[in-house]
Amino acid sequence: MTPDPIAMFEGAFTQTRTMADGSPRFEFEAGEDAIEFMTPLAKTKADKRYLMVIIYDMDDWKQMEQE
Repeated sequence: MTPDPIAMFEGAFTQTRTMADGSPRFEFEAGEDAIEFMTPLAKTKADKRYLMVIIYDMDDWKQMEQE
């Protein structure tokens, strides 16, 4: 059974910063493994694209990946 997401909303990407340790910062924080998403997200901003954001609890996401 697929769990319900915590949140799902449409929105525009606003900002990415590179922190001192090289990890990216979006409107929310992410670890270094998210660096690969900085350029595609910055491009969505440059292209004025609107996005769909879906947020799952990490435990729920891991369970879905296993199924």
